[in-house]
Amino acid sequence: MSRQTILMVALVCLGSWLRLVNLGNVVTRTPDERVYTYQAKTWLDGGAAGIRSLIAEYKADADTRLYPPPTRVGMIRLVGMAMMWTGKRDEEVGARISCAASIGSLLLLALLGIRFFPPWAAATGMLLYAVLPPDLAIARRTWTDALVELFGLVLIFVVCEVTRGARAWFWYVLFAVTGSIGILFKESMPVPYGLCALWMVWILGRGREWRDVGVLAAATAVGMGLSLWWLAGQVGSLSDYVSIVLAIPSVNAANAYALEYASGPPYLMLTGFWILAPLTSLLAVAGLVAVWRSREHLVLVWLAVFVVAYIGIAMAMPHFINLRYVGNTFGSVCLLAGLGAYRLIEKGMALAGEEGRVLAVLGIAIVMGGATQDYLRFQRYFVRDQMVDLSIKMLLDERGQ
Repeated sequence: MSRQTILMVALVCLGSWLRLVNLGNVVTRTPDERVYTYQAKTWLDGGAAGIRSLIAEYKADADTRLYPPPTRVGMIRLVGMAMMWTGKRDEEVGARISCAASIGSLLLLALLGIRFFPPWAAATGMLLYAVLPPDLAIARRTWTDALVELFGLVLIFVVCEVTRGARAWFWYVLFAVTGSIGILFKESMPVPYGLCALWMVWILGRGREWRDVGVLAAATAVGMGLSLWWLAGQVGSLSDYVSIVLAIPSVNAANAYALEYASGPPYLMLTGFWILAPLTSLLAVAGLVAVWRSREHLVLVWLAVFVVAYIGIAMAMPHFINLRYVGNTFGSVCLLAGLGAYRLIEKGMALAGEEGRVLAVLGIAIVMGGATQDYLRFQRYFVRDQMVDLSIKMLLDERGQ
């Protein structure tokens, strides 16, 4: 086993341990967590009829529409099955699922780093991701976000492989299955799914590999069709599903919580990153600049495009300024930050000559200090002060204390 692999395994273990030790120190559960738990118990007790009763309740009660819709049947049934297996029926069941999904994301990001990044850039990115405050916060809550982030990382990994030359049908099927399953958990999944699909079509199209484009299109069409067919059967009809999903932006625009806590100028989404992980944010910008200046490795260009496009789309959505909604970018942001740190240290060493080693040690110390501060910030904001969400007003208020 190489030294890089041993280091990445150690970082995965560190990140997993931090997620597990913070799983049980949640004092207050959020309304969304209670809703997901209620929906899961309703399905567990009533089966398909239970889901349809939730749909009827959601359509009839304006207050119910302020919370997660019961169209996220994948989440409802997964939490319900976990309740059945464990015998527990509280919010902790869903939190354990989120924790497991977050650990899965750690493993996948380590593999991404090993395969596509310089060793020290990958290790730095993994360290920053292991202690990333918003990811640690999501991993202890009964939300869909940790699962959606995991599905998104699988899609990103497939795109990286195809960008680098993989053409086996397995990758296209894995891509379609992952994206289509993700839609069962959250209606926002088509955003990362679509961005990834567009990039793959561009990669295949520039090489005139039209047969592969056809295979990809067929696989995604079949997967999407099956997902929508299944969801329609679960909620009652396709029109019920579509009408509820399409109404979410307008419902959110009338939500008092969203108006007060998740509204403001679009740049506040970037401010949220800065509040929780300032060093990671700065290094990610350095990574983006490094990728833009070289543009040699299409895999790195892809990750940069994905991060910028995804965060840009989120920033364009009014009343959605909440870091939970950009969780699909957390892993890529950290890897780009690792690349930024690596390039800065590399350039500094080249300029410093014989003093380069001292500069490298200083750079490593700064990264480790920043990572330590990120974890202490998570402890202060989310454990000590029990901040219950990642909405921008909560972050701004917490920073001002």
